[in-house]
Amino acid sequence: MTSRISTVFFDLGYTLINFHGNVPRVLQRSYLVLADSLIRSGYELKRKPFSDLYRQIINRYYQQREVDHIEQPVSLFVNRALAGFGFPPASPEIARHAIAAMFSVTEAHWRLEKDTHASLSILKNKGYRMCIISNASNTEDLNNLVDNADLRKYFDRLIISSETGIRKPDGRIYEMALNAMSAVPAESVMVGDTLGADIHGAQCSGLRAIWITRRAKRPENTRMRKSVIPDAEISRLSQLPEIIEKLQNKPPVF
Repeated sequence: MTSRISTVFFDLGYTLINFHGNVPRVLQRSYLVLADSLIRSGYELKRKPFSDLYRQIINRYYQQREVDHIEQPVSLFVNRALAGFGFPPASPEIARHAIAAMFSVTEAHWRLEKDTHASLSILKNKGYRMCIISNASNTEDLNNLVDNADLRKYFDRLIISSETGIRKPDGRIYEMALNAMSAVPAESVMVGDTLGADIHGAQCSGLRAIWITRRAKRPENTRMRKSVIPDAEISRLSQLPEIIEKLQNKPPVF
């Protein structure tokens, strides 16, 4: 007999909120803001060469973490870029301030999906317990995004890869989330936009998984479309309460 779902785990970006803007351009502007902050703190940097080096360093890291699913602190890469120009590491306070300035640029481009609050409110009123599991490289940034969208009131816990050191789809972050919620896989479902990190990762950990497709047309999904089969698909979040009810008596795909 299939266990009834009691706990719903959510991805954040492109699931509950959406990015508006040209990603490469916004990121490049954020790297320049990072350089500006360090310059104001006393580093005699040339902003464009520093931002270019930081972009190269962080992009190499982004490629590596897709393989090993290890989340490293952003300050590590800021200091590597500083070292590339012969400068000593930034103090924790200078690094924190500069990194916050950098992320403030990208934070301004995230917008709440129109049906997020209504959908979460319905689930909350139905008694579902909810938790965010997010691949986020900076805890302060993730918390800002949650609070800017006024989402904290719906969730019992936030599980953030910058705190766990592990990224989805690694099963360890799902295990941490289940433990934090005192939940069991058979009574849990994951909702997200990425087939690998959200759907495959959850299913490998014993959860059922719902793929939201309205923001999911990206290469990382296209290449896994035939090999990963969600337990259900929705095109908008407002369909979620009904879909979860339909899954209540349906065995997991895996």
